[in-house]
Amino acid sequence: MAKTREKPSMEEFYSRQIVMKELGNEGQRKLGKAKVAIVGLGGLGTASALYLALAGVGHLRLIDQDTVELHNLHRQILYTPEDLRYPKVEVSAKRLRKVNPLVKVEAFPENLNASNVEKLLSGVDCVVDGLDNMRTRYLVNRACAKLRIPYIFGAAIGIEGNLSVFAPPETPCLECVFPNIEDSSLMSCDVRGVLGATPGII
Repeated sequence: MAKTREKPSMEEFYSRQIVMKELGNEGQRKLGKAKVAIVGLGGLGTASALYLALAGVGHLRLIDQDTVELHNLHRQILYTPEDLRYPKVEVSAKRLRKVNPLVKVEAFPENLNASNVEKLLSGVDCVVDGLDNMRTRYLVNRACAKLRIPYIFGAAIGIEGNLSVFAPPETPCLECVFPNIEDSSLMSCDVRGVLGATPGII
């Protein structure tokens, strides 16, 4: 008969964070109440999801339509060879629940489009962008601006990357800063490559 595992205590699991004067019990409780959407579960998305879960962000919403492929494994840290051809969000959700049973993880194996983007992002405190194309980024950006949700934009290729936080009306939006950028195969990981550690650093 399989053992039923009890959830670990919050105080013990996060003890090395709670002891920090910059965070403390109150900060940890705030993290536990936070809800974050991660769009794109590639190199950036998996690293972000893992560290947000371990930090104690209480509710993660994962959105990605892709399945795990062999060339993902050197940088997409939630997957193993046994996960090939399975939906990324379902594999990620299962692994995150295992590493931290205290967090709630939702998995949406869906393609973001104009008809569902606001519904999928509604109700979260911020959105983490792990996407690989500007067309979908603009779509997410417009939804975040309309819904007044802070949007954390990241990108990684080769040994380079960038990170920006957009929170209109306090800041410009992504499209205001980077308008009319077309997707190009010349800027893809397929062509330029990406060092395995680069997404984790970003």
